[in-house]
Amino acid sequence: MQYYPLAPGNSWAYKQKDDSTYTNAVVSISGNMVTMQNSTVPTPSRVKIEGHTMYNEMVDKDNFQLWLKDDLQQGETWDAPFTANGLNSIMAFTVKEIGIHKEVEGKTYSDVVMLEAESKINMNGNLISTQFFTQYYYANGVGLILTTSSLGDEHALLRFELH
Repeated sequence: MQYYPLAPGNSWAYKQKDDSTYTNAVVSISGNMVTMQNSTVPTPSRVKIEGHTMYNEMVDKDNFQLWLKDDLQQGETWDAPFTANGLNSIMAFTVKEIGIHKEVEGKTYSDVVMLEAESKINMNGNLISTQFFTQYYYANGVGLILTTSSLGDEHALLRFELH
């Protein structure tokens, strides 16, 4: 994965808006299944790699949904359905920007893609927007460098280690 290099021992440290920090790390890879650990949660998460496409396990066990791929096209869209708190929901992704430069914590990254996900809830067969948007910035050869949201959240990459 060019926008999220996944190898055992790779890790990314992030700072949140309140200055607290956390780490995401690749624990192991078995076939096309990658086990990752976020330092803020006790249970590892899994992603599945098929070719140049990454599928994220969305809330429910074994509910792998398209999250990121190498051959993104600006304006491309897809939905990632999941169930949370008993509600059928989706994250509606749109590729907003490709090949941009992005400054994060004083460092400028090039060849960055920005995906925006709109959270929606399925109410009686109708998708209703929650008006909550999350922006994910991935730098080629580095990984996730910044996550922001319409509520003012920010998770900025402080440092990373790639193997």
